[in-house]
Amino acid sequence: MAARDGLDAAIGKAIFGRMWVPAPASTRHADGLGPLFAARSCASCHSAEAGRTRFRLGRDDPGQDPGLVVRLGSSSGAPDPIYGAELQPEGLGKAPGEGRAAVSFAASGKPSWRIEGPGYGALAPATAMSARVAPSLAGLSLLERVPEAAILARAETEARDGVSGRPHWIEGPKGKSLGRFGWKASEPTLAAQAASAFTLDLGLSTERRPEVAGDCTPFQTACRDAPQGAPPGEPEVASDLFASLVAFLEHRPAPPPPALSRRGVTLFAATGCAACHAPSLPLGGGAGVAAFTDLLLHDMGPGLDDGVGEQAAASAEWRTAPLWGLSRTLAQGSGLLHDGRAATVADAVRWHDGEAAAARSRFDALTPAERKTLVDYVSGL
Repeated sequence: MAARDGLDAAIGKAIFGRMWVPAPASTRHADGLGPLFAARSCASCHSAEAGRTRFRLGRDDPGQDPGLVVRLGSSSGAPDPIYGAELQPEGLGKAPGEGRAAVSFAASGKPSWRIEGPGYGALAPATAMSARVAPSLAGLSLLERVPEAAILARAETEARDGVSGRPHWIEGPKGKSLGRFGWKASEPTLAAQAASAFTLDLGLSTERRPEVAGDCTPFQTACRDAPQGAPPGEPEVASDLFASLVAFLEHRPAPPPPALSRRGVTLFAATGCAACHAPSLPLGGGAGVAAFTDLLLHDMGPGLDDGVGEQAAASAEWRTAPLWGLSRTLAQGSGLLHDGRAATVADAVRWHDGEAAAARSRFDALTPAERKTLVDYVSGL
């Protein structure tokens, strides 16, 4: 069984790095890209080993970097009626791309997004734009193993402590499931997250997401009429290949544990950071996962409210981002937060508001030496 799992993961790594091509192509199960898409491969956004993108907002061009995608929607989560749920800059054949993301900044530093060269006219009045960077996928299979009861118990504890993190319940054909993955915890499993990325980012259908035209709306007729990469009724990403990709993701090891500073641990708890960035979640049998997240949604205030809701998550709500592997993220120059706007841990903290406002105030009240100790601790995770 271990050998079979290893083979599946090896095949999955090849699928992760595959550059998909338009249909029709001579190679079966390698075509079907788009016709509208944001990337040609999974590794275009993440690294070849499923790491975080190097994109940093304010330094890199968001219109040219595939490590950043832009979700489109209203505050209630409804996609744009013309452009769909995600901006797809690239187009094939007779289907023009949807345009490039461009950004400007308010005096506060908050980004404001627009589409340059829109391919299908103006966005609907209710549609806002939400930039999202590609996070690291390392160790995420461990988060899938955290018992649902443990996450719900964490939400109850936080409510008693004055922090109102809440689970994101996802409605599905078989009832509700608990969201864990994505910036807004909008997918319950790694497989569901992968299927969503194939549909929105690459325009490829899977058994889980069989939409043959990806995110193309009924108004984008050239896209919907374009050739598909599989016969009718079959997914463009074959089921066995999709399963191998998921096996590759499940085999991504967790980031190595840091050398912890006792004083840093104390300050992390005292400022309230640990209230949401839980240092460990239980896996059962006495084991735990030190991802520094509670997998819950939190209202982060107006500075991080970009106007786009997602399923049951409000536009100002974000899943607590795991902090494990942060040292590697910073070492490669990646920006922090959902859109990569923060260059340092201190920058990221200063964008925390809403439920995190008290923790930010405690951070600001530290002495310079204490603040450096805490930042060094978090930066070393």
